[in-house]
Amino acid sequence: MYPSQALAECIIDSLIAGGIRDFVYCPGSRNAPFAYALARYDSLSESPIRVHIRLDERSAAFFALGLTLGEGSASPAARACVITTSGSAVTHLYPAMSEAFYSHLPLVAISADRPAELHGVGASQTMTQRGIFSGRVVEEWDFSSDTAELASVPGRVARALAAAAGHPSGTPGPIHFNCAFRDPLTPRDEAEAPQSAQLRDNCGGGVEVYPSLIVREPGAESALNPDLATVVIAGHGAQDSVLRWAERSRVPVFAEPMVTGVSSDVLIPFQQTLCADSDVVARIGQIVVTGRPTLSRPIQKLLASNKRVIIVSAYAAWTDLHGKASCVVSSLTGSDRVNTDIQSSLCEDLSARAQSVARGVDELINSYGDEPSEIGVLDAVWQECSHIFLGASNPVRVADLIAGRQGNDLQGNSESSDHRGPQRVWSSRGLAGIDGNVSTALGWARLLEETTECPPTVHAVMGDLTFLHDASGMGMPLGEEFPRCRIIVLDDQGGSIFKSLEHGQRASQTVYERYFGVAQRTDISALAAAYGAKIRRVSSMSELRAILTTEADGLEVLHLSISRPTADIAFLRSL
Repeated sequence: MYPSQALAECIIDSLIAGGIRDFVYCPGSRNAPFAYALARYDSLSESPIRVHIRLDERSAAFFALGLTLGEGSASPAARACVITTSGSAVTHLYPAMSEAFYSHLPLVAISADRPAELHGVGASQTMTQRGIFSGRVVEEWDFSSDTAELASVPGRVARALAAAAGHPSGTPGPIHFNCAFRDPLTPRDEAEAPQSAQLRDNCGGGVEVYPSLIVREPGAESALNPDLATVVIAGHGAQDSVLRWAERSRVPVFAEPMVTGVSSDVLIPFQQTLCADSDVVARIGQIVVTGRPTLSRPIQKLLASNKRVIIVSAYAAWTDLHGKASCVVSSLTGSDRVNTDIQSSLCEDLSARAQSVARGVDELINSYGDEPSEIGVLDAVWQECSHIFLGASNPVRVADLIAGRQGNDLQGNSESSDHRGPQRVWSSRGLAGIDGNVSTALGWARLLEETTECPPTVHAVMGDLTFLHDASGMGMPLGEEFPRCRIIVLDDQGGSIFKSLEHGQRASQTVYERYFGVAQRTDISALAAAYGAKIRRVSSMSELRAILTTEADGLEVLHLSISRPTADIAFLRSL
């Protein structure tokens, strides 16, 4: 076996041994040894892996990111890997690697590289790739096809996968392998090496790495002041144990829409609206923060106020934008107690205020009748869909303003509510960008298809610019079928998110439309059809609701023309 092929075989075998099950491969020449290694598994009648071929490296990386989204955060072990050739192809992974880093997702990226002697001499498709993701990976490893290094590959891969899972740092995240291949880049025989000799020699001596405690524990004494009225703010990646503690302790929870599973007994919807109310803010004396709240300016203003803030984080890089944390703990314990009477009174007060806001939301939704609106669409999606992907622009913000309202029973009896609510909601909040949203949603849908007996449809709601930005993510090779995914494109002719920010007030209409709105001339339906998606133009809410009650047939794109939701967002925040 030629050295480059031996290295590729050993890395792939070691990754599979370490639990990687999905490989997203981008065609190229320098990374071809990996193609032959993957093809060997593809040829098996019962392959332990799935191989996905994608042309666009950026979309491929976000597709792999979607494949890392399990049904919960209990097991952060890496399961997906994206592989590219050398040169500029590697740079296209940067957005997804950055998103994975700030979302603490264990994405594995492999780049092929030229050997050392081809660097600095003008060789084609050659650039410095070492350190390209500096500050955006938890580990980076260089591999060469020198025969002397092959024996160390399984152990190094095991250590890298442990780092991706957060051991021993406590912080999971993406890792990068940069692999220098020398010619020849093809195997002597495609049938050779049923398993790499290096892996067989090393399979008995794995590396065990244990997580360490990285933030101080509260110890025997409570981290909380029991005499202060306490709320939980739950952001992206909120710990389920904190949500269960809140339920037991009658502590109200303000949750971003990505946080599901909060008991209706303590879930307080409309967090942006309520936390902008000075009377509500005055009632709160203590805040427990779990996850990474990034969505709401009123929430950030609350966290910056003179309240006692306790952050519960399993990661060293905990979120404390304003440096106001009184205490940082890795978990809450039995000693962390609050005053039941104070909490019951606070829950009742906040629930009553939420009910008042709910009536205003109902009036706004009803004012549209059967005409599609962003708030109406998201309300319908929230009622009917189990797995929701939210575009990182207006959809996630509108969802944050209305999510959970159906569970806000006006009589305060959670058992009488017929609210189902989604099982899982995802939005790429690590960097909150629109990069790769289509690809991430499709990757998630593929994961559900591969791991669920009756895979649900992923419903991805996004604006027209978000959809167009990653339309190439719909590219699929012949012979590979789309997973069940329904992309709902809310077409308001451009980037209306900026209208609800300061730019909407300060920029002239001409400047706004040219530099912020950026409406596109692309025919969305024709573009989606060109990629093989099934297209539906939806013109009424009754038509949309009927569609949402069915499962998607492969990839479906629902194209809805709507008005810009700027006035609605302002109204909801003012309720």
